[in-house]
Amino acid sequence: MTSGLSRRTALGAGAAALGAAAVGTAAPAQAQQATRTAAASTPSAADSGLDPATPVRSQFLGREGTAYDGASQWSAHRLELAVVGDLPGDGDAEHRFAVRFTTDDAARDGIYRLTAPGEPDAILYLTRVGGGAPTLEGVVDRRAV
Repeated sequence: MTSGLSRRTALGAGAAALGAAAVGTAAPAQAQQATRTAAASTPSAADSGLDPATPVRSQFLGREGTAYDGASQWSAHRLELAVVGDLPGDGDAEHRFAVRFTTDDAARDGIYRLTAPGEPDAILYLTRVGGGAPTLEGVVDRRAV
């Protein structure tokens, strides 16, 4: 039985320390670069101060007829805002509303990133509704807890 530290253990510990140091210094630089890239790629969201993941009624109200480019995991579609509606019950209307978009027959349920020139981006889960023209609906219900 040997006492002390073996050469293999010392080399392993040194490699682990070197790896930890490399990751520790690279992570902040990568995070900072990712932040700059994200800000540069979504100027409308950055300028408006709105988070695309938390859309509010005022983003859509009065913009009926606006055409949005909707990109989902599967495909991209042109979505035209048809209606901004109320949800039943009490609560802050700015954070509780429904939106409906007309679109093409190929559009399906999914998470869409909505973009339009001069408008802040929005991310919504949209689902097919109705039996007539192809319509996607999104519901936002962020009640204060």
